[in-house]
Amino acid sequence: MQIHLDDANISYRIQAYAPNAITINDTVYTHSFILSTENIWADHYISHKTNSNDEETLAPFIALKPQIFLFGTGETQAFLSPKLQALFYSHRIGVEAMSTAAACRTYNVLLAEGRYVMASLLLT
Repeated sequence: MQIHLDDANISYRIQAYAPNAITINDTVYTHSFILSTENIWADHYISHKTNSNDEETLAPFIALKPQIFLFGTGETQAFLSPKLQALFYSHRIGVEAMSTAAACRTYNVLLAEGRYVMASLLLT
């Protein structure tokens, strides 16, 4: 799926998505990562699953105060645990989980609106 967004003021935009690769600013990523409007953490991924998430792991990303944090959960949507949702909400950060394809589209829409968004994107 090709995704096009032509705004020169945006630092990191998703240009294409496939289940095993995401293209951002002409660079192809083939492993899961975290993305924000200002940075890419290519060596990090935060799972949407309860057992692998805790406040210590999330603290550096929560401290950046995104308006919304998206979890791309792979080819199908998976739901966040109430504990994980409560953690984000307690810091006044919106949080949503959706398929990675939907997360890529949503990220670009929010980016185009000028919102500060972060996404943890699972590739299979």
